[in-house]
Amino acid sequence: MSATYALFEKDREIGVSDGTPIRYTVRGAGDGPAIVLANGWSCSDAYWITLVPDLVERGHRVILADTRGHGESGLPRPPGFKGRNITDEDMSVERIALDLLEVATVEGAEQAVFVGHSMGVQTILEAYRQAPELVVGLVAIAGPYENPLNTFYGRGFWNHLFPLGRVAVTAMPGFLTKAWWKVGDNAAFGLKAAQAIGAAGPKVTAELLAPYITHLSTRDPVILFKAIDGMRRHSAADLLPDVKVPVLNLVAGQDRFTPPAVQRHMHDVLPDSEIVEFDDATHCLPIEEPEAVTDAIESFLAKRVALRVS
Repeated sequence: MSATYALFEKDREIGVSDGTPIRYTVRGAGDGPAIVLANGWSCSDAYWITLVPDLVERGHRVILADTRGHGESGLPRPPGFKGRNITDEDMSVERIALDLLEVATVEGAEQAVFVGHSMGVQTILEAYRQAPELVVGLVAIAGPYENPLNTFYGRGFWNHLFPLGRVAVTAMPGFLTKAWWKVGDNAAFGLKAAQAIGAAGPKVTAELLAPYITHLSTRDPVILFKAIDGMRRHSAADLLPDVKVPVLNLVAGQDRFTPPAVQRHMHDVLPDSEIVEFDDATHCLPIEEPEAVTDAIESFLAKRVALRVS
């Protein structure tokens, strides 16, 4: 049975190479490259609510996995008190990317387009680094290519504050840890909070955001902070000039988490890059402009990726 926050039942599972159980689903049966989706930090599948069925309807096979420590996917071992048994490597971007590659391999994908939102952009770039022979295209949606805390809200001091936040979360009493985000039954409150911090715009409804908020309320904040630390320690800046597949950058003009300048720079550095900007969108771009996002991806697949695989 799928978790209450899941929009797509994760009806398949593999134990990846470090023993972590990864739950996932495959939708559609197209003959072309598989579409592999990479979730953002703290996300399950809420941001793909429109994209998955639209891509399937257009004849694509879509692979959607829950990130380790998120959704119905597990961890390589019991986390222990305050997550002490989970190492930096366990929640690294490199390891998360390898999970997706192992899932794609098990599903027999010989060619794949990796689509990432938020943290998922770092994940898909790392997937390309590890298996360039598999990847035939990349789609980056409102996400960074390296440490997001250096540009969060357009300021770099967040990176310096992170260690303090990590100490605070680790020191949090157990009863507060379990109740830290208990807003799962109050989607309206979650929406107001997301809009207040600039994570969501006026097109995002409580109904659209509810699955994400509910999922967030089930997560261990210590594990989530370990994932943030993994993002801080990762960079694909050195890789960008050498990416040899087409890349589509979908940029949210009002994104405070990944300011537009970050993806514009990525577009400038990548050898084969296309950019589409959504002036009024925020970090919730996939659910704010779902039809336009799908159309942009479909056009990219037809015009850029098809030429590569034909």
